Amino acid sequence: MLTHIVLVDVAEGTPEDRVEALVAGLRALPAQIPEIGSYEVGRDLGLAEGNAGVAIVARFATPEDLRTYIAHPAHQAVVADLLEPISPRRLRIQVPAD
Repeated sequence: MLTHIVLVDVAEGTPEDRVEALVAGLRALPAQIPEIGSYEVGRDLGLAEGNAGVAIVARFATPEDLRTYIAHPAHQAVVADLLEPISPRRLRIQVPAD
């Protein structure tokens, strides 16, 4: 089992509805991609300066399940249509799940 963590920076001045569309698009992915074991998406609470704007924590049974998720057309569409237009940078890491 592995945990996939993504931190998404949101470009300054991005309209609120665009960020909400990204969050909604991400939250819709588990219904479309059965390889996702668990999936959490949240916006930063604004408690500290310099934080990322959106975080994703996903769990997968195998590295192959993660690769399937990454390549899945629904995921690719969210990245291309909703994430990339508003995000100048994102950080990703995969770690063993507890």
